[in-house]
Amino acid sequence: MNSKVGKSSKSDLKEAISEATMGLKSPKLILFFSDVKHFQSYSEQMKDKFKDSIILGSTTFAGFCKDGAYKDTLIVMGIEDGIECYANVLEEVDKYPLKYVDRVTECINKFHDTTNTVCFEISTALISCEELVLSTLNSVFEEKKIPLFGGSAGDHGRAEKTMISFNGIVYNNACAFVIIKNLSGKIRLYRENIYKPTTHYFTATKVDVRNRIVYEYDNRPAAKVVAEALNTTVKNLPKYLDSYPLGRIIGNDMYITANQMVTENDGMSYHAKIYNNSKMVLLEPDDYRNVINETIDKIKKDVPNPSLAIMINCLARSMLFEKDGYLNEFAKKMSGALGDYIGFAGYGEQLNQQHFNQTMVLAVFE
Repeated sequence: MNSKVGKSSKSDLKEAISEATMGLKSPKLILFFSDVKHFQSYSEQMKDKFKDSIILGSTTFAGFCKDGAYKDTLIVMGIEDGIECYANVLEEVDKYPLKYVDRVTECINKFHDTTNTVCFEISTALISCEELVLSTLNSVFEEKKIPLFGGSAGDHGRAEKTMISFNGIVYNNACAFVIIKNLSGKIRLYRENIYKPTTHYFTATKVDVRNRIVYEYDNRPAAKVVAEALNTTVKNLPKYLDSYPLGRIIGNDMYITANQMVTENDGMSYHAKIYNNSKMVLLEPDDYRNVINETIDKIKKDVPNPSLAIMINCLARSMLFEKDGYLNEFAKKMSGALGDYIGFAGYGEQLNQQHFNQTMVLAVFE
């Protein structure tokens, strides 16, 4: 597979695109990530330069590649060959993405067969659309056994605004998706948690699913239950929220749900939906350097010669690593397993049927 990753932080946007796409001739697929401020211009100019390529972009907190983690920088991956891919966009994703489901079917019908195929999707964040997007995409993919991974767009971490783009057009209420067939081998998906379960388990008993609020755990006010588990008061609870997310337990799997805030009547709002009767566990930070080393070892064993990789590293994880002075080292370290890869940081991660937070998701192509 022939792919290139490039980057540029030049202030002249035309020069930035030239530098970041140097060496690309006629890529089948381009993925790019940038800050919010220049995103619109990058999207339009990239399409002007590569008229025949499929181009998906997203705003991000930081972009990742083998050289490190970069903010306010354009990061681009172009794939010249070794894949077959088709793409489109779902619109009105906060309410009616299902209206556009035919676009998914049309893409799939172009493949002769869908072995070694995956869907990568990016959605605009902060509009609680992810679960609707997943149910729309999976209504087609499940039957074809096509796995899905992706992320919600990012920004500087102050919840200003997020955008995605598809073939030069910028959206703030949409999901861009590309279905990629690897012609040279398998595609492996990974999900990494750097939080571990405590001994505190709860059941959600009163929930506003649409607005991602839990009012009661085990028939008691949610914020009180969580505060007691952390040995603190509801008043002091906000300062624990970033470091102690919840895990939603589904079968043998656990998906991280990030706290948003304490709401009125001692409810708790979250960055992913929690359903009535969901089994939840309070999480605490694990030794993340150890966890990351284990992930790297596992990937190296599974895929000794990766041709490319795509990473989604949650915005909250990225901010934690940045605070610890580890963000750059983390990005470089991951290249030990991923080779030449591209990554971005947004407000949520998706894998198959689940939307979750504070996690790293990886797709590694043989």
